[in-house]
Amino acid sequence: MHSSLSFLTLFFMVPMLAIAQTPQSQKELREDRLQALRVAYFVEELSLTPEESLLFWPAWNDEEEKLKAHGDAVRAIETQLKSSESDAEAAELIQELKQLQLAGLDLRHEAIDRIAAFIGYRRAGIIKQVEREFRTRVMKRRMKGSESSNGKRPSDRRPHGPQHY
Repeated sequence: MHSSLSFLTLFFMVPMLAIAQTPQSQKELREDRLQALRVAYFVEELSLTPEESLLFWPAWNDEEEKLKAHGDAVRAIETQLKSSESDAEAAELIQELKQLQLAGLDLRHEAIDRIAAFIGYRRAGIIKQVEREFRTRVMKRRMKGSESSNGKRPSDRRPHGPQHY
C-alpha cells in the first residue's frame, strides 16, 4: 500500500513540478539567449579582442548596475512629483530631480572613463549607441516575429469573437 501511494504521489507530483518550473526555465533560457546575442553584438560592434572582453564585461556590468539604480531613483522622484500635492513639495522634488540628473551625467562620464582605460575613448564613447542599436534590432525582430506568427501586423488583427458582415 505504501509503495503504491508513493508511486501515485510521484506520478502526479513530478509532472506538476515540471509544469511549475517550465515557464521560469523558458524565461531564463530567453534571457540567457538574449544576453549571448548582446555579448556577440557588442564584441563585433566594438571590435573587442578576447583580452578586452575579459576586462570589458565585468566593468560594463558594474556600470550598468549603477546606471540602472540611478534610473530607478529618477523614476521614483518622477512618481512622487506626479502625486505631489503642493507647489512647494513639487519645487523641492524638482530640485532633487535636477541634482539626480546632474549626478547621472557624472555617472555616465565616469563609466566611459573606466571602460576607456582598456578599450580607448573612441570605442567607449559609442557604447550607448551600440546598446540602442542592439535594442532596436531586438524590438524589430520581436515585431517581425509577432507579424509572421499569424501573417498579419498587430494592427491588422481582429478581436476574437463572431465575425461581423
